[in-house]
Amino acid sequence: MDFDFIFKLVLTCCFFGVTICLCIKWIVETYLDYQQVMKGIQVITLQQMKDRLELQERLERRGMDDDDFAS
Repeated sequence: MDFDFIFKLVLTCCFFGVTICLCIKWIVETYLDYQQVMKGIQVITLQQMKDRLELQERLERRGMDDDDFAS
């Protein structure tokens, strides 16, 4: 076999793999959006969860509460 043929074969397989992974990602995102709309649940990503926890920790460090009259 020629090197050129093997190189093109590997390159084609790599593009095929990336295409399959991208299709799976789109299908999963579509399914999660559908579930979110139909059931009224909120699907959050890991980054959104980290941001919420960071904000919550900052508020706790400052001593800010929802209740202004709490001691």
